[in-house]
Amino acid sequence: MKLIHLTDLHLVPPGAMLFGFDPAERLSKTIARINRDHADAELCVVTGDLTDEGDAAAYDLLRDVLQELRVPTRLLLGNHDHRANFLKAFPDEPRDRNGFVQSVHENSAGRLIFLDTLVEGFGHGSLGDGRLEWLLARLAERSDVPVYLFAHHQLQPIGMAHFEPWNTENWRSIMEAIVDAGNVRHIFHGHVHVDVGGTWSGIPFSASRGVAHQIVPHFTRMDAEFVENAPAFDVALIDGDGVLVHRFEVSDKNVVAVSAAG
Repeated sequence: MKLIHLTDLHLVPPGAMLFGFDPAERLSKTIARINRDHADAELCVVTGDLTDEGDAAAYDLLRDVLQELRVPTRLLLGNHDHRANFLKAFPDEPRDRNGFVQSVHENSAGRLIFLDTLVEGFGHGSLGDGRLEWLLARLAERSDVPVYLFAHHQLQPIGMAHFEPWNTENWRSIMEAIVDAGNVRHIFHGHVHVDVGGTWSGIPFSASRGVAHQIVPHFTRMDAEFVENAPAFDVALIDGDGVLVHRFEVSDKNVVAVSAAG
């Protein structure tokens, strides 16, 4: 399976700017690159912060821009999103019985499970209000099938002090339950605006710096330096042997040479 992972779009209403740039323009450039080089992907998963302030007009703009993308999409919610406004613009996005934007996508690689970690009005994430129980039930119902989790908030720390207050609530017990389930092969997340990957008790995870603004990684500072680097997205290649994650930068660099094979 070939899968595109986008995150942290931070769209604003038409005509507005964010930190002096247009997030929709950055998204359009990213989509153009995906269409050019990766239109054969089976799915594109966007792990939250679709908008910067949850404005209805920003979701309408997102819906319009995503029409350019030639790959099917699944959208998750982040701490900058507004669930009701999102669902007005994307009423067909699957939800669980409690109204959270959570669902399962079955494919040849196994099961993709999409989580809703949004706590409206706050920056941290949560799997409370039945969301964790929903996840554990999905992991248990087909325990022999490989699972790939997608969330906005990181389910494990990433070693940056700035994000410690914005972790997922009760992250350790959540991760211990995921480890105990025994069938989760990778966790994809957003939120952190840095390129990061690693393992937690044997569970691999990855996140990219995202499409909109990025953060300069610091390991001790509590504040964050926001920068406008080139948008980035990940391409995951998933098969029975493992998961490969390739990071792509959407820049204006020119090809300077082409080498023949061998």
